[in-house]
Amino acid sequence: MKAVGIVTEYNPFHNGHIYHIQQARKETGADVVVAVMSGNFVQRGEPALFDKWTRAQAALENGVDLVIELPTFYAVQPSHIFAEGAVKLLAALGIQELVFGSEHADVDFLSLAKQAPSVLEGKNIQEKNQTFASAYAKQLATETGFILEDPNDILAFGYAKAVLALEVDMKLHAIQRVAAGYHDKMFSADQSIASASSIRLALHKGKLEKIQNVVPEMTLKDVNFANNTIDFEKKFWTLLKYRIITDTTGQLGQVYQMAEGLEHRLAGVMLGEPGPQSYQSFIKSVKSKRYTFARIQRTLLYTLLNVKVDQMQAAMQDPYLRVLGFTDAGQQYLNSVKKTTTLPLISKVDQNLAKANLRLDFKAGKLWQMLANDAGQQQDVTRRPIYVENK
Repeated sequence: MKAVGIVTEYNPFHNGHIYHIQQARKETGADVVVAVMSGNFVQRGEPALFDKWTRAQAALENGVDLVIELPTFYAVQPSHIFAEGAVKLLAALGIQELVFGSEHADVDFLSLAKQAPSVLEGKNIQEKNQTFASAYAKQLATETGFILEDPNDILAFGYAKAVLALEVDMKLHAIQRVAAGYHDKMFSADQSIASASSIRLALHKGKLEKIQNVVPEMTLKDVNFANNTIDFEKKFWTLLKYRIITDTTGQLGQVYQMAEGLEHRLAGVMLGEPGPQSYQSFIKSVKSKRYTFARIQRTLLYTLLNVKVDQMQAAMQDPYLRVLGFTDAGQQYLNSVKKTTTLPLISKVDQNLAKANLRLDFKAGKLWQMLANDAGQQQDVTRRPIYVENK
């Protein structure tokens, strides 16, 4: 069986994702579509709108054959680590073709990556008044002429760099992003594809009727009946305030991605008078030219999860393949590769796994449930993969 890989968040699952799945299958002639999907928290450090099981179900009902979770230690990271983690999992499953969306689908990202400066060189030129990403993009433009600034292009470049770094045999296919831009906040009534950002914004404003034409029926059902984190910020803010107020700066300084005295800035802003009144105002007060909004959000999530530097480093050295769901075709493919895969294949999580290998995902799942007011079934322990019969 021929399989193609895609890397996703599905936050939430919408018509643009269906187009991506269809194009991935068409572009490669694949029998099976394998999605590596972020778990309960996404790259920017926010909780996913719906939990990983709800989003996996939507994917399987709409063309994906096998869903593998991208663990929290890869999913909530800058683009180069996010991309390398996803490529590593796909390669372990024997995937030799990866299809991704891009704002510039005509660019040969693998060739671009071969010409690109190393990450270390980028760090060497970072200035105090700019982020590392800006410094690196500037150096890349100087050396190659390509301006790396669009979100999907940044990830595409990350996949190419990962393929080279990991020395895996994987062909890359870029497909042109259509109809909606990544950062678009608005969409018209006659659009059938809209950005995930604009859909989340509409839901946050309670305008369910606006998304009728841009999401499949499955997502509409989820909006009406599934637990969600549409209004997560108030709860997140309360928990975060408690954590930063009660921890010492020494304790905060041990958190992953806390660097260059950021812990003092967090504590100073939080304990100052009159002090920030919301999650958003806190981030705006902490943010500087050196740190992106997403970087701050990720660090705040790590702070809430109390993830130490050594814990993160240890977790990243021990990756695994967590199966969230499959169709008949996906199960058949999984059976064909499970004896040759280079990483542990996990389909059921017990208390031992939850306390060891999957500890960070387990904690993230518990936190997600708190933010979503979800007192139902646990996110990890005893959960078995979803099965969807091929139509």
